[in-house]
Amino acid sequence: MRRRALARLATAVAAVAVTVLAAGLALTPSARAAADGCQVRYEVTNDWGSGATATVVVTNTGSTVVNGWTLAWSFAAGQTITDIWNATKTQSGADATATNVGYNAAIPAAGGSVSFGFNVTYAGSNPAPAAFALNGVACSGPGPTPSGSASASSSPSPSGPGTPSGNLALRRPVTASSTEGAGLSPANAVDGDRTTRWSSLYADPQWLQVDLGADYPVRQVILRWEAAYARSYQVQTSTDATTWTTVAGTTSGDGGDDVLTVDGRGRYVRISGTARGTAWGYSLFELEVYAVPVPAPPGPDCGQPPADPDAGSKARNLICYLRTHTYVSGQTDLPDADKVRQLTGRYPAIVAFDFMEYTRGSVQTQQVIDWARQRKGIVAFQWHWYCPRGGDYAAPCDFVPDLSNPSSKLYQDIDLVVGELKKMGDAGVPVLFRPLHESNNNYMWWTRKGQDAYKQLWRLIYQRARLAGAHNIVWVFNGMASGQGTALSSWYPGDGYADLVTSDYFQSAGDLTTCKAVGSGKTTGVAETFSPLNPSTDPAWPYFVVWASRDWNGSGKDVAGLWRTAMANPRTISIDQLPDMTAW
Repeated sequence: MRRRALARLATAVAAVAVTVLAAGLALTPSARAAADGCQVRYEVTNDWGSGATATVVVTNTGSTVVNGWTLAWSFAAGQTITDIWNATKTQSGADATATNVGYNAAIPAAGGSVSFGFNVTYAGSNPAPAAFALNGVACSGPGPTPSGSASASSSPSPSGPGTPSGNLALRRPVTASSTEGAGLSPANAVDGDRTTRWSSLYADPQWLQVDLGADYPVRQVILRWEAAYARSYQVQTSTDATTWTTVAGTTSGDGGDDVLTVDGRGRYVRISGTARGTAWGYSLFELEVYAVPVPAPPGPDCGQPPADPDAGSKARNLICYLRTHTYVSGQTDLPDADKVRQLTGRYPAIVAFDFMEYTRGSVQTQQVIDWARQRKGIVAFQWHWYCPRGGDYAAPCDFVPDLSNPSSKLYQDIDLVVGELKKMGDAGVPVLFRPLHESNNNYMWWTRKGQDAYKQLWRLIYQRARLAGAHNIVWVFNGMASGQGTALSSWYPGDGYADLVTSDYFQSAGDLTTCKAVGSGKTTGVAETFSPLNPSTDPAWPYFVVWASRDWNGSGKDVAGLWRTAMANPRTISIDQLPDMTAW
């Protein structure tokens, strides 16, 4: 499976990774069944002096599945957890626990893992916890760090409890054929930080090579490309760094995250690029090597993996629901959704909200969460983004896709919205998020600099969301399928950055075909239109969202009457026909 993700980004954030070995841990055992073997990797991915973000990976090295888990540890320097994702927390003084949420309660046996993250505040220093316990049982680190020149005869077995389950390349010695400049060294590609990168000179061929320290089976290689990716490359293994065996490769790479299943063995792993995908060099955020493949996140498999490889089960279920249904009804704004019910007796399945005023201090996230919990409907968000340099969303904004200045207003706006999306995710609410909408109409400020700048900005938003742990997002790419000067496909940010391809203002039957042709088998939709679809006459779009009722009269159509017609058709899906999304 190929997963495409991440954009050109070179922030100045420093990442500190710490592997923790448990010894003599004395913590209150959980009431849950004890694990019979576990490993914990604790990694600080962002530290700003008074607070930090940490990621924790818990691996079950035992022979039985762990059903329901609580991880316990003690902080050594007064750290306080402020928020957590993919788990629930308790903390009393220095002692803290993280407990599974509904979708990640099971940890498969023999190398299965789960991960969660949290933010802490602290004063002074931020040392890593000294030990962890899973359901009352002390855990080890993710296997001994290989060292020396172990021979094949002394290497770990290709399977079973002796095989390390973590990233074998993490912080191992690494070399490359060239480096573009300061701050872009090969070590950045194995530091576990997805905001730093290695970049080569602008020439072919180039290579990056990591020394695993011992001879290991190689079952999975993950390449997290920056925007400067390889069109053609080979993945090679070697026992002596002289004779190489090719275990994977492509001549049609398209960037993002490449998750490669391989069958190889060696002490050294090399990525050999022979043709660049851009005018720049070869650039990797991370090279990851696994003897035990990383298990797929929970959720259904409906033939369309999410753009975010770490997407939670609720986002995955929402993608699959829309992929397998048609005429799911939607309306912008809560008062207008109420109006639809008054007109028809049925409530739309989707309500679309807007982040427009959020950057000006009017945040209404809790209202949305309350609606989702009470109505159990689908939440959508567009973002009429006020220009960070001043003016409204249609202003002649002097937009420059500055991807290396986290202190800029551009970043601040993105991080504010991403933070609200994460709050919804923490509350169990998946979101159809439609940023940078109407891509090819040259009206919004984010379209004025052309397709390349637009794609860069989209990928930056995606990257900031992933770094923040907002894995509840269904990414909705949007434009006009017809009637525009440029094709919708020319604005598409890539399969690894979008889950749905949607059109505004449904105009013709051919619009559905146009959307289906963008990307690789993505689910489609009508994200904004003046009137509801009629299942008796209109193409079978998965969903539609009608724009605000203040424009109903100006549309030139009897929108109220069309709503009555649509809701009278049993094929139109209203809110009462949705599954229980809280169980997803």
